[in-house]
Amino acid sequence: MKQFMLDMMTAMMPAMVPMVWIGGIFTVLAVVLYVLSGKTGYKPPLWSARIAMAFGIFFLACQLAGSMLGAGPSINFGDPREFEFILVGFWIIGLCMLIPGWIVWSFSSNKLANN
Repeated sequence: MKQFMLDMMTAMMPAMVPMVWIGGIFTVLAVVLYVLSGKTGYKPPLWSARIAMAFGIFFLACQLAGSMLGAGPSINFGDPREFEFILVGFWIIGLCMLIPGWIVWSFSSNKLANN
């Protein structure tokens, strides 16, 4: 079972890089929409913050599962053709999506409750 899970984790790695970028886009979008929330309302930043938090929780769960299997899941932001390896752990990526998403979500939900 452990070998099957490691094989699945290895097979999923090419799909993780686009998921990092999509989660990062939703995180930045949540912050930008909150800054512009006087004109757009508070529901768009609330929804994008929820999606960013979901991606953050997903990456933290992947880090936990990988650690339990004895692997160190990380994303390479370097160029492997030039032997440039910039490895960033899933827990860092997850926290970078979860914390701003949670802050925007809490401020937006407070603003909606007060209106």
